[in-house]
Amino acid sequence: MGRRTRAATAVALTVALALAACSAGSGGDAGGTTSTTERSQGGPSTTGPLGSAPSPPPPGIRIEVRSSQPDRVTGDEARIRVTPPAGVDVDEVALTLGDLDVTDQLAADDGALEGVVRGFVEGNNSLRATAGDDAVVQRVRAWPRTGPVFSGPHLPLLACATEAFGLGAPTDADCSAEARTDAGAIGADGRLVWASDGPLPDPATAEVDGRRVALRVQRERGTVNRATYELAWIDPDPADPEPGTGWNGALVLRFGGAPACTGLYGQGLPPAAAADVDLLRRGYLVATASFLDASVTCNDVLAAETAMMLRERVVEAFGVPEVIVGDATSGGGALAHLLTQDYPGLVNGVVVSDGVADLVTTSTGATDCALLQAWAATPEGRALAAPQRAAIAGHASAVTCATWADRFGGALDPTEGCDPAIDPARVYDPTANRGGVRCTLADATRNQSIAEPGTGFARSPYDNVGVQYGLEALNAGSITAEEFLDLNTGIGGVDGDGRPVDRRTEADPEAVLQAYETGRVSMGGGDQAEVPILALDAYADATGDVHDHVRALGLRDRLAFTGPVDAPGHVLWTEPGADDLDAALAAAAAPPARHASAIATVDAWLRALRDDDQGGPLPDVLARTAPDAAVDTCRPGDRAQPIQADDAYEPDGACEAAFPTAGNPRIAAGGPRSDHVLKCALKAPDPADYEVPLTRDQFERLVALFPTGVCDWSGPSVGEVVPATPDRSYEDVDTPGRSA
Repeated sequence: MGRRTRAATAVALTVALALAACSAGSGGDAGGTTSTTERSQGGPSTTGPLGSAPSPPPPGIRIEVRSSQPDRVTGDEARIRVTPPAGVDVDEVALTLGDLDVTDQLAADDGALEGVVRGFVEGNNSLRATAGDDAVVQRVRAWPRTGPVFSGPHLPLLACATEAFGLGAPTDADCSAEARTDAGAIGADGRLVWASDGPLPDPATAEVDGRRVALRVQRERGTVNRATYELAWIDPDPADPEPGTGWNGALVLRFGGAPACTGLYGQGLPPAAAADVDLLRRGYLVATASFLDASVTCNDVLAAETAMMLRERVVEAFGVPEVIVGDATSGGGALAHLLTQDYPGLVNGVVVSDGVADLVTTSTGATDCALLQAWAATPEGRALAAPQRAAIAGHASAVTCATWADRFGGALDPTEGCDPAIDPARVYDPTANRGGVRCTLADATRNQSIAEPGTGFARSPYDNVGVQYGLEALNAGSITAEEFLDLNTGIGGVDGDGRPVDRRTEADPEAVLQAYETGRVSMGGGDQAEVPILALDAYADATGDVHDHVRALGLRDRLAFTGPVDAPGHVLWTEPGADDLDAALAAAAAPPARHASAIATVDAWLRALRDDDQGGPLPDVLARTAPDAAVDTCRPGDRAQPIQADDAYEPDGACEAAFPTAGNPRIAAGGPRSDHVLKCALKAPDPADYEVPLTRDQFERLVALFPTGVCDWSGPSVGEVVPATPDRSYEDVDTPGRSA
């Protein structure tokens, strides 16, 4: 069966992709001063979270804050545009910041004045523009360049990385350092050489937007929002202060990191170099930062805030990008996906290589695997063969669960996951140092989490009450009823410190609700179901790679929660991956060779969306504007040509046959492929649910094992909601772990 479509609300995507800025406009009355503050999309990719197009600009003089929302300026500067009323010359425009005349910081630009205005102070500021008898005021709120703006109170930062990043020693407790720039060139051999490493080669040339440009490169490194960051771009003429002809107008934001916490409370380094030759030679301006690395922060809100500040820096230096594409790998996919859901407009579309939907549901599977591995070491577990263990876990290989447990199974353990550079004496110990920092996923997002009364520890939403591990293996005949019962008798759960215990783990329903409500789970909210998402999968399921094929398709299922059932913006490209585990894991940590063409595909799609003026239902608009390459594709190893079809990944599709979809422990326990359920609803055990007949004694044992019932996967999770408040601020969090 092919991918289906259904009607969606008509949206004005042409207006949507116009990278609007927040503005104040006058009503044009002589001598009158008015003020408005409309919500800035920061570069919206759709008409906005609620589907409403931006209001038309007022007829009088207006001020636009182009580099950020007016209430989210960071540092002492912002790119400002002042447009006079019709018929009024720009020479008549004056702009003041408080009592300071800043008109000379602007330059004429297409009938308006625009420039980077300096002199903002932390807190409230007022911009006042006049032109003849017309005037307007724009209120601006400025924040420290070190943050926070909307992510909530700072967590401790206990290890700086400025020296490792080549910026020298930090200048303050926030790990700040002065920005530095480097010049480089891409030679005829395709290698990028920096001036600091030796003589520069004669630059090769490339075509950017029909122009032949010399591949001279500039790189900027610095700190923002307490993170290290890097920008890179082609600068054919370094003597020209303008961006020049080397920029194609698109910004690529790079996300990365493992699908688990490994560097909490440290500053960290960017997940991948911004100076990517494949992207630079196509004309992209590339930006990244350490807080766009999932393993450094495990905090998608902090990543969103950092992405906002990176965009702000780019707009101040180069102007407003035409489109912004997220380029994510592995755990960075969780950050990119949640940005489209929770902070619409920060990225307009994404390319995700071997990614995960979010960190919360991913950590559920990792914890399940840790429990299954512990059980596999018992006499009952050791009696099972590897194929039986794989069937219980739902993976293509028994090695997959072992990999999750060995490398990422400590998501709930407060003694694991911190930056190795931190003094161990600062880290939590359940007996010796209960006041130390806790290195768990929940504690990394404590401003978005529920706090434990008395301790202030963030509550985890992990729950395995009612989960019948190995149910699908039982029904398939891979394990016996006795083995199934032994497994569920011995699996147990974890305590508040992530240590195995005999009893199942029951999550606080409020913690589960909080995870859904604040957007820690990808649920198709915000722009997520309405923007182009191109997933790249290097299929290596048989090696035990944790970046398994099911994750991209599970996300597609989630997008259907709020959008069309076929998720028209989601495209999957699959090809064979590495033949061994270490190579597969290494490959997933870096952008694949085809990521540049994938980004170009999403870029072209976004520009077509921007230029489309036909309107109509969203599925029709996405289908009409999609480039030829934006179609489900796979390339089996024995084929010279790829398979391309809308139904390629349906159960009877050609790509599903070539690259079979496995599962994970929750899916193998009867859960949905979407794997979005944190805490299942319960029902009484039903003999009809078991393909293998259970004896009376076995069924009574089953009932005793699950006194409150077994998972009812036919309905939603306990506490399940689609996040209803995009662009949410945690500025007013006053109790650690509880959002305002």
